[in-house]
Amino acid sequence: MTDQTTSPKVTITSRFWHRYRTMTVDNALPYQWRALNDEVPVDVPEGAAWGENGSQFSHSLRNLRIAAGRESGAFSGQPFQDTDVSKWLEAASYTLRMRDEGFDIDDIEAKVDEAIGLFEDLQDEDGYLDTKFEIDLPADQRFKGLRWSHELYTMGHFIEAAVAHYESTGSPRALDIAERAADCIDRHFGDAAGQIHGPDGHPEIELALARLYEVTGERRWLDLAAWFIRVRGIDPEFYDEQDKAGGPQFYTDMHMPLKYFVADEPILDKAKAEGHAVRLLYLAVAVAKVGRLLEDRKMLDTAERLWRNIVDHRMYVTGAVGSTQVGEAFSFDDDLPNDLVYGETCASVAMLFYGKALMEIRPRGSVADVMELELFNGMLSGIQLDGTRYFYVNPLEADPAASAGNPTRHHVLTRRAGWFDCACCPANLVRLITSLDRYLYTESGDTIYAHQFIANRAEFADGLTVEQTQAGEEYPWSGDITFHVANPNRLNKRLAVRIPAWSPRWTLEVNGNPVNLKAADGFVSIDVSGETTEIHLVLDMAVRKVRASLDVRCDVGRLAVARGPIVFCMEQCDNEGPLWLDGMSVDAEVEERYDADLLDGVEVLTVEGRRFETQRTGQYYTAEAPLAEHEQQLTLIPYYAWCNRAEGQMQVWVRETR
Repeated sequence: MTDQTTSPKVTITSRFWHRYRTMTVDNALPYQWRALNDEVPVDVPEGAAWGENGSQFSHSLRNLRIAAGRESGAFSGQPFQDTDVSKWLEAASYTLRMRDEGFDIDDIEAKVDEAIGLFEDLQDEDGYLDTKFEIDLPADQRFKGLRWSHELYTMGHFIEAAVAHYESTGSPRALDIAERAADCIDRHFGDAAGQIHGPDGHPEIELALARLYEVTGERRWLDLAAWFIRVRGIDPEFYDEQDKAGGPQFYTDMHMPLKYFVADEPILDKAKAEGHAVRLLYLAVAVAKVGRLLEDRKMLDTAERLWRNIVDHRMYVTGAVGSTQVGEAFSFDDDLPNDLVYGETCASVAMLFYGKALMEIRPRGSVADVMELELFNGMLSGIQLDGTRYFYVNPLEADPAASAGNPTRHHVLTRRAGWFDCACCPANLVRLITSLDRYLYTESGDTIYAHQFIANRAEFADGLTVEQTQAGEEYPWSGDITFHVANPNRLNKRLAVRIPAWSPRWTLEVNGNPVNLKAADGFVSIDVSGETTEIHLVLDMAVRKVRASLDVRCDVGRLAVARGPIVFCMEQCDNEGPLWLDGMSVDAEVEERYDADLLDGVEVLTVEGRRFETQRTGQYYTAEAPLAEHEQQLTLIPYYAWCNRAEGQMQVWVRETR
């Protein structure tokens, strides 16, 4: 069990991630505020998922102003429209800690205050906080249609934003609103007569209440979070009974099974990750966090079991999860179609939440490896380099003609969208980027685990500091990493440095002397009790050809290419189409070069490949000889950077040749 201590103060100095954090402060957060304020229209290709579901504009802030009595009008948007503002508020609140890093956040701070003021004014006297119900529905309908109402989901996201604001500023202003909302929920839900005996259809409140407990120390929030976890799936008739009793109806044309809501069985009995991917993951994060806080073995075992099933059988090579558009869901073990994948950006963000929660239970390199995979691939592909366009779905194979012409592929965009009328992903992604400093270290006992290679300076308790620097073009392009540890009080401490599973060879020096240490659970542990210690790690950044298990039918006979933490892909703007004609051998020569002028600086791989020669004899013909091939040079770029130049085909997996 991890000993919880005060989080270190971390300043990110990584060139790669500083660019993203600067882009978020300068571009993404201001742009998203304009979208929430109806200055940016919904902009999704016609027919695509979440592109034609109603309003042309977000109306999120307008809903808040109406509920606060500052405007007149009707509610517009999804029932959970408030959460777009709450997630933006959480992301923006994290930036308030970045002023001393030289960021100009005055304008963001003013908008944070404006948003909190709206929530203050719209909150009901009893603590209730949901504009859909406050504007459109009578008070006696609250919490009566929980299958689809998203009320606790909505209130939970505000609670998380309030916690972030309090942690960043020390101001109780937003936290007071959150505690009144939590008190409202506590009065209405539980096992007592007259209370509601079931959960929201979309998990989120469980995690929010656990975070609220961590900053307030109020035990009833933790107990309530545990109650919501344990009650889910206990009564399979709960949602039907609410509907029969006259509860409000939403999404009446959607008939999803209980598995979609992760309510088909008690979560603590669930053997595999099933249902709506984000719902399952948010709940699993809460199970891990609450299990740690309560030292509940059944919760801890469940969190580990579901993680292993996802990572071993239900996760793509990019870290994406969710194999099918139907229910935005997990499907079955080893079902990982590249062209029909859902891979929602929110799900990759949730995998990072999940990994962080597991690291706080027991630090392991294998978990941190997955976190890194999500950071540099599955999550990051969801945002354009300038921060103003987004993917909801992250495919591993895309073709504009297929997305336009086949209804089963309409959800796969081949250009990022400016906004969605279900805009859960944009703010979710940036709240991860602005809180990235919290994902680099885990403390357990006398050991500090440095598990992400993101250059930074960290100040720990009692004067100990760790500074990570990187040589050359820096990580993720260079694997030359140095940790400078200053321990003026000579505390009895160890620094554990991750050795990624993708780096079979590595060298380590301590204070200039080569050392031969064995990795345990993916880490090498070094005594840093001296006044100063310098640890120099060099990782193997050789290009790797990756095969999938033969159980993954869609990838049999195909190779993916990776270098360090980065998964690469082919784009049509660099290669002759159609891309499916191309192939490479497992021993094909690869040329590596860093191009500072391409896509804000990326490693480019050139592979000596093969290409089928097109037969011009009609759609079908008699096969009389093997298909002819000729040599073809293939160009690959980092997967996260695709779709930043021209719209066209893309694929991660490439046909394997001999």
